[in-house]
Amino acid sequence: MKYLTFILLLLSISMLAADPVIYPTTTLAENFGATWCGACQFALDGLDVLDSETNNSEVVFARLLTESGDYTTLEIDARFGYYEVLGLPAVIFNGKTRVDGSGDGIADGSLYQDAMQNYLYLGSPIRMSMPTFVNATGMVSVDIEMLNPDLSFEDAKLIYYLIEDDIDDELTHIVRDIITQDIDIAYTGSVVEYDTTFDMDYSWNVNNLWAVAFVQLQNQSIIQSASSLPLPENLIQAALPFDNTIYGPANGQYESPAFYIYNLGAADSYTRHIEVISAPDDWYFNYCDIDGNCYPGSMQIPFTLGEGEYAAYDLNLSIGSDGIAYFNFVINSDLMGEYKIPFYYSTATANADALAPSTLSVVKAYPNPFSAGLNIEIESAKDVSTSRIEIFNIKGQKLKSIALKELRQGPNYLQVDLSELSNGVYFYRLEGSQSTGKLLKIK
Repeated sequence: MKYLTFILLLLSISMLAADPVIYPTTTLAENFGATWCGACQFALDGLDVLDSETNNSEVVFARLLTESGDYTTLEIDARFGYYEVLGLPAVIFNGKTRVDGSGDGIADGSLYQDAMQNYLYLGSPIRMSMPTFVNATGMVSVDIEMLNPDLSFEDAKLIYYLIEDDIDDELTHIVRDIITQDIDIAYTGSVVEYDTTFDMDYSWNVNNLWAVAFVQLQNQSIIQSASSLPLPENLIQAALPFDNTIYGPANGQYESPAFYIYNLGAADSYTRHIEVISAPDDWYFNYCDIDGNCYPGSMQIPFTLGEGEYAAYDLNLSIGSDGIAYFNFVINSDLMGEYKIPFYYSTATANADALAPSTLSVVKAYPNPFSAGLNIEIESAKDVSTSRIEIFNIKGQKLKSIALKELRQGPNYLQVDLSELSNGVYFYRLEGSQSTGKLLKIK
């Protein structure tokens, strides 16, 4: 997640209202298993739940099988080695967020839903599509366009999966072939086309074949995917250059970077508004559009988008007293239904101002996801007698406060036992700093 945070920072700094430098992300969920793995059914059940709540533009599912006869190839086993997958099942989202095992939170999909939240509204600096896939021959072409002139990726990999669905009642989304190409991605102001052809086995049902391609960086991050799967006729998807979990001060104004709403389907008429779930009474929720027009958040505002068009907005919040707010930016149409972007805003507590913001910072919290113990590295600009790390659940309730004493100038290392927490998503905040972060607990 440290890499993702860095990319988001770059994107938010370089965001220009006239030309978006981000595009909605299609997440790749790689499911590692085997035909003989009984526990892998729990992962399949959980991914079915996630599949029922998303569309093919938001997430694509691919299942890789090891030690499973004709379903296993050297290239597939190499993917197991690439991620160092030893125990089964394992599901990895966009190459970075990994959920292992078949315990609590797997079969009901809750851990996969939590992991997916890292990417569901994330903007990518590249736009990617698959204009051609011929299932009878395995020929595929991919278009890639770098949108951000300030970013480039060297020594990236463009990886193609050929996937077969509905082989039998238990086998679907099975990876049949893998092709890897070395690419560099830089801004050119135009689309670059890549193509290849899979090795076909004509025992496969060609009518059930489809393809996905994705760009994977040297640090294993997958920054964009595209597939040959059909999309809904009416489809809206967001691209945010910032985390929708926001921490900021009380008694002030918060203005977010611009975020984008893309119409990936047919032309449609919509309304938009902010839906407040819970918030302090002295908070006010508004937003502005790309032209600088600002609107009361509660008012239903009509607008239209043609196919492929986008709209840009930024949050404009008046924050009163200390507190926590849950709210949604809602897009609605008669044809599409509701599309909601959830936001969480939490103020710093009064004690957080006791130290200068630059005094302390969390360098990293690892492993993440974690199962019981968490290691935290804190950098201090000077000796600090007392501080604390606070752990919150997704409802903003404080679950644990960990006292920190005698922090020395330079790096400080802390081991925290969080074994009492159940599986799920949590947030940490370091008192006296701007350091906050998201944690995923798995067993």
